[in-house]
Amino acid sequence: KVDDTPYGGGAGMVIMPDVVYRAYKSIDNIENAKVIYMSPQGQTLNQAKVESLAKEDHLIILCGHYEGIDQRVLDKIVDEEISIGDYVLTGGEIPAMALIDSVSRYVDGVLTGESIKEESFSQGLLEYPQYTRPEVFEGVQVPEVLLSGHHENIDKWRKEQSIHITKKKRPDLLKNYPLSKKEILEK
Repeated sequence: KVDDTPYGGGAGMVIMPDVVYRAYKSIDNIENAKVIYMSPQGQTLNQAKVESLAKEDHLIILCGHYEGIDQRVLDKIVDEEISIGDYVLTGGEIPAMALIDSVSRYVDGVLTGESIKEESFSQGLLEYPQYTRPEVFEGVQVPEVLLSGHHENIDKWRKEQSIHITKKKRPDLLKNYPLSKKEILEK
């Protein structure tokens, strides 16, 4: 048995502290590990946090279920609580998968450096649109600049597109991006 009813009453079940603590103590090399509890009460996961966690030597991710885990063991072993958004799931497994996937992209050898350099949030903007073959699809042509081979013009177009898309879809991100108001308005 790993859970029991909560003291004080109420709905749901709580994972018992001794079960979690024994599992934690069974892990080798916990001295250098950062323990993260996936919780709707935690700091919301963002790109800066992902990149920071990727620099850690070891991560231990703790997932609660239903009412969560006994607070005493959380206080004893957890370094940080992380949320993936302002909503509640039945357990922390799906948020843990999101954390693992986002952090692992920054571990050496998982992707090339070029793959993570120019994408949404990596430079404060949303990513520019991507195109591939065929050159014309349903009557819509790939933007001419991308076919030109002129890398300076392509880079300029991509930056303009990133600003435009960010302004349209996530204008809140522009407050942290070093653009003049004139540049933002022009895009």
